[in-house]
Amino acid sequence: MIILSYILAFSLVILSVVKTTEIFIQSNKSLEKIESQFVDQTRRLIKKADNEKGNISLVAALMTVLLSFLLLFFVTKMKLNFQEALYRKDSYLCVKFLNTKTEKYISEMVNFNWLLRSAFIAVNSGMATIEAQGIFKTLTILRNLSHFHYLKKIALNHYCQSHEVFSYIKNIPFKTQPTLALTTNVDQTVILRQNKWTFHFYKLPNGIRIKKSFCLSSSFLVESEFFPKTNYTTIEIPIEDLSSLKCSSGLSL
Repeated sequence: MIILSYILAFSLVILSVVKTTEIFIQSNKSLEKIESQFVDQTRRLIKKADNEKGNISLVAALMTVLLSFLLLFFVTKMKLNFQEALYRKDSYLCVKFLNTKTEKYISEMVNFNWLLRSAFIAVNSGMATIEAQGIFKTLTILRNLSHFHYLKKIALNHYCQSHEVFSYIKNIPFKTQPTLALTTNVDQTVILRQNKWTFHFYKLPNGIRIKKSFCLSSSFLVESEFFPKTNYTTIEIPIEDLSSLKCSSGLSL
């Protein structure tokens, strides 16, 4: 009876060991399968991550190119706007300078006309003295110096370029000779070209859009060579409203 009990116990131990070993083997196989699946999944995950990284790199490159083009566009547009702002500023400063100096010049010439005519009458009144003749000659010299000083300021000013004032100098308010010396009456008074005239100023649109260019049209009205009442107005005329001929700088009667 005792031997039978030992045999039964030993059999149960062996069966337990076998079952345990079988379970261990099956579990190990299952674990290896799970591990293999996990490895495959992780490898696929790595490959997917690499693809996503490639896609992200491509998107980043495209975004960089797009942003570069946008930046270039805005920089170019800002540069163009800046050039157009300079064009407008330079045009207005130039015309303002020309008109202001011309208004002052007309006033000076009118004053000289009064002085020269009075001196001329004194010289030819039969009571001429050396002093009167000297005054007349001095006034003539001073008037000529004032005239050429005006021409120099117009030609060499830093608001306008030389080619922009060429036609302006050719058409100053008072009559001149080919040498730009004043044409005068017998009493040395200057002669007004006309009482009313209009000058068109057009700065060439270099580096800007044509539609942003414009003419500045200044209209002068002078009462006479002996009355310095001078009025002038300046208006801006868009280029699209003018023919190229009308928009050229120059005098318009």
